[in-house]
Amino acid sequence: MRATSYPSKEQVRAYMRRREHALQPPPPPDEIRRQLAWCRVDAFSGTCLTATPAGVAAQGWHLSADMARLSTLMAIAWLMHSGVSHCKN
Repeated sequence: MRATSYPSKEQVRAYMRRREHALQPPPPPDEIRRQLAWCRVDAFSGTCLTATPAGVAAQGWHLSADMARLSTLMAIAWLMHSGVSHCKN
């Protein structure tokens, strides 16, 4: 399971105050996220997931595992509620 780590309102306001007086164009979104410690957090390890090829592959693997788990649970629920007769031995 993955979660997203969001910066607090105070952190965002402080960042915007700093940027307000800068005479440069805004940095790329990845740099803004890095400065505000805004990242996707892996709930199992508690670490930030980065947009590296390995990180993207790990996210895809988690999604595949989650989808397989969901489809299995849905199939079991369907079988239990569909009136399939059960044999008693």
